[in-house]
Amino acid sequence: MTLPTASTGLLARVFARTLQILSSLGTAWIFILMLVITVDVVGRTAFTRPLPGVPELVSISIVAIVFLSLPQALRSGRITRVESLSDFISRKLPRVGHSLMAFYSVLGIALFCALFVASRPMFVKAWVTNDYVGVEGYITYPQWPVRLIILIGCVGCIVQYALMAIDHLRQASGPAGAPSTSDGQA
Repeated sequence: MTLPTASTGLLARVFARTLQILSSLGTAWIFILMLVITVDVVGRTAFTRPLPGVPELVSISIVAIVFLSLPQALRSGRITRVESLSDFISRKLPRVGHSLMAFYSVLGIALFCALFVASRPMFVKAWVTNDYVGVEGYITYPQWPVRLIILIGCVGCIVQYALMAIDHLRQASGPAGAPSTSDGQA
């Protein structure tokens, strides 16, 4: 998104880079998880000695990976959505189409704000009480890092949806048929 001042341009670049780094961490986590699962399967079948705690690790990792990757997927337009109605409206009535997309972005902001508000107490509880998954005395994983990642992912999505809403509102209020100032990216 092209913003008028150098400082906001810098902020947009820092935000975009941060989302790329978070998504890369999610991708690296997937790779490490694949290695752990492979070692577990080999240990299970060849030596009847599975790695301890792999099911628990996988269960908490899935949520963390999703929330690490979600803001960048949103930013790059890789979120699954049904575009037939909005594309039809955008072709026939560009201002209405952009207004509709801005409305969808505001709904996205509301959704991730609600997720943030609902998840924050779970993070605080996990942090304060040192909640864990697993079997005490065997293997445990703390829950607070995953809860923190959920909050970070929510904030990333809120900011990205806000940037998209601003871009669509600018286009909706501009001259009819004006080209997009950006593709909704920060």
